[in-house]
Amino acid sequence: MTSLALHERKIVVGVDFGTTFSGVAWAKTHDWPRMGSLLGKSSEKVPTRVWYDSEAPGGAKWGYQIRDDLPRHQWFKFTALSNRYPHSNNLPPNIGHVAQQLTRDYLWALRKHFIYMLQIQLGEHQAKETAVQFILTVPAVWSEAAKERTLKAAEDAGFGDGAPILMVSEPEAAATYALRRQELSYLAPGDTFVVCDAGGGTVDLISYTIVNLEPVLEVKEAAPGTGALCGSTYLNRRFEEYLTSRLSQQDGWDEDVLMEAMDYFDQMVKTQYTSTAEDQIWKVPVTGLATNEYLSVKKGKLILKSVDVKKILDPVINQVVKLVLDQIRTTNEDVKTILLVGGFGTSMYLREQICEAVSNKIEVLQPPYGWSAVVRGAVMKGLAQSDPRHSKVRLTSRIARKHFGTQINDTFNEKIHAANRKYYDGYSGEWKIYVMRWFIKKGDVVNEDTPYTFDYYLKWLVSDGRPNEIIQTMYCDRTDRSAVVYIDEGVAQLVRLKVNVDDLPPDAFNIRIGKDGEMYYVIEYSVEVTYQSASTNYVLVYEGNRYGSVTAEYV
Repeated sequence: MTSLALHERKIVVGVDFGTTFSGVAWAKTHDWPRMGSLLGKSSEKVPTRVWYDSEAPGGAKWGYQIRDDLPRHQWFKFTALSNRYPHSNNLPPNIGHVAQQLTRDYLWALRKHFIYMLQIQLGEHQAKETAVQFILTVPAVWSEAAKERTLKAAEDAGFGDGAPILMVSEPEAAATYALRRQELSYLAPGDTFVVCDAGGGTVDLISYTIVNLEPVLEVKEAAPGTGALCGSTYLNRRFEEYLTSRLSQQDGWDEDVLMEAMDYFDQMVKTQYTSTAEDQIWKVPVTGLATNEYLSVKKGKLILKSVDVKKILDPVINQVVKLVLDQIRTTNEDVKTILLVGGFGTSMYLREQICEAVSNKIEVLQPPYGWSAVVRGAVMKGLAQSDPRHSKVRLTSRIARKHFGTQINDTFNEKIHAANRKYYDGYSGEWKIYVMRWFIKKGDVVNEDTPYTFDYYLKWLVSDGRPNEIIQTMYCDRTDRSAVVYIDEGVAQLVRLKVNVDDLPPDAFNIRIGKDGEMYYVIEYSVEVTYQSASTNYVLVYEGNRYGSVTAEYV
């Protein structure tokens, strides 16, 4: 392969910012693919936690730098999780620091350490002279506002200094890696599979149908992605509640005992428990507690029976199984395979329960790389975008998860419109009514990277002065109903698009006389919307010219 100069090369970095653990993987665009680990062979991921310490470099410690007995901020990816499960060592985001700041500071430390490791592996000169592009993964169930906040935190942490940050949904990244690894090579065109990305905070599901195998493996979404906050952290918190309710009144009980027991549950019980061994017994360390037969404590061990573990796990496991079944039903296709990825996806019991719930014709796979599939897939998505030669897997279309649209003033029609909503428009001399114009409806096929263009016109009274900016509000329907005609409590503002009038040509605003004899400023324009994996791009188009200076404010 032809050697490239440093300025022609790019390092693509995948960042999986997780609820409990985060990971980084990278590759260089001039050779396919060399991937590296953030912390070398010793650890695939690093804990997502921050502790502010004035004596630490930069004023904070992060990840493995924080001892388990020290106070720390964690679970700040989902504030609701931190607030729901308070912990004596866990500082909620509202104690001194907001979640946005915690995310920024953690990502700053993550990036700083990655650059340090990069300089060690490539040499300081090559690492500094080679452009770096970061690909940030986000849950598929996140709102646009949540994605935008995380993107802003990453930008503030320096992730966008070399090139714009790209975002990709976590289950899509995992599917990309699975397909590239040919774990699903037995599937044929027309076959459908479900990806269940079960992590620490969220469980995301998405379905794909194989379109073509050659020359590039093409897939399309088979159903809108779904998900919920029912990740493995909820199992840990349920076990913690079990321990504290059972043992917290015993002599010798303290945070050290709790942490030791929690570590054992997290590393051993949660992943290895299986319902096939009904007589299995777990000896959870509770060092320092006296023997108590009534509480099943013997020689510093809590004897945990299989039936006890099942009671702890089932409420959360059942939520995940329901999500999987709902996703299968929504596809309206014969699903051939379910792919379990993510840390929670390695649970043997989760796989057993899914297998029991679905048809025996559906295979349920747990690939060995499941914990890092998301971050590795993010790198592959980034490589494909940087150089089409690396594009081995391509997503051709998505399924809209919601209704998306805007409010327009339409000509009143007494046969279809509510009379109490009409108003008289002096400019046109007609009765008008505000209605929703849904340009994309839930379930619609949305082509990848294909712009959708929508025409608008706005008017202002000249007597009110020339406007300084154009504001266009986009809406989404938060419910599962059919598209409605009028705005109500189920329709929410999604984003406000703002364009500075000074960016447009001086003659963009025509002056016209309305039917009422008043003078109006009138402008006709289009909004071009492109939907991607985890982001949406907006461009204003006026007389064929595209103005990329649209400011999107998510609400």
